[in-house]
Amino acid sequence: MSQITKHGNRTAVYGKDAYYSCAVDNLTGVLQVTWQRLFKDSIENLATYSNRFGQLVNTPYLEKVVFTEASLNSTSITVKNVTWDDDGCYICSFNAYPDGSQRKQICLTVQGISEVKTAVHPPSSAQEEQEEVEVVISCSATGKPAPTIQWASPPDATRLDQVKTATVENSDRTFTSSSNVTLQVPSDWSGYVDCVLNEGVRGQRHERIPLIVGDGDVKKKENEVNGRSKVVVAIVVFTTVVFVLAIVAVALRHQRLKNIRRNHSVV
Repeated sequence: MSQITKHGNRTAVYGKDAYYSCAVDNLTGVLQVTWQRLFKDSIENLATYSNRFGQLVNTPYLEKVVFTEASLNSTSITVKNVTWDDDGCYICSFNAYPDGSQRKQICLTVQGISEVKTAVHPPSSAQEEQEEVEVVISCSATGKPAPTIQWASPPDATRLDQVKTATVENSDRTFTSSSNVTLQVPSDWSGYVDCVLNEGVRGQRHERIPLIVGDGDVKKKENEVNGRSKVVVAIVVFTTVVFVLAIVAVALRHQRLKNIRRNHSVV
């Protein structure tokens, strides 16, 4: 059997797809093509192809592995929506009779960001009467390698502190990076701040964080109070109307019964 040629992703962005293909130009004796995943101490079958049984994907990988080409001399698969668990080596094996099998492997490293959290810490009550207030915004991201964090703020927001990023390593060998920024803005300011993650590399992300401070919050609260007030008024009016109608109905029924008794007395 001739040599196997292989192609595929050695790195892939978290949440994207990875693609692998193998080909051999000599079909002699090839009965089945098998795709496998190499773990630390074992090999697990992902999918197989043969003329007799066609394409078969093992049950645990039905939503994960998809054949994009299947024949005895050329085979391709796509690993969908890769996660940290998909790190490892993928093997294509051409099983031939009587020569046995020939195989090639390509190892994948998943990179990028799996989770992002943001938060806004509003001004303290002591700043309510000031023309300008301070707002603290936080952003954290989990990924591999350690995510970088930068901030992009509008020109009318003044950055008060030197931004620093803290990073910790997690048990699954991912890293979580966290950063805070303090902005000074007018008390009636509204806008947004961007948390820029992994700028300039594959998997770059922008998380836009909307901000409404001062009067914006007051108006929001006023609208909520007004909305609740309108609901209460509507309930009171409806209840009153139902009560009045019930009284009128009882009075009319009483008058009707009184008239009937009077008529019977006259007879």
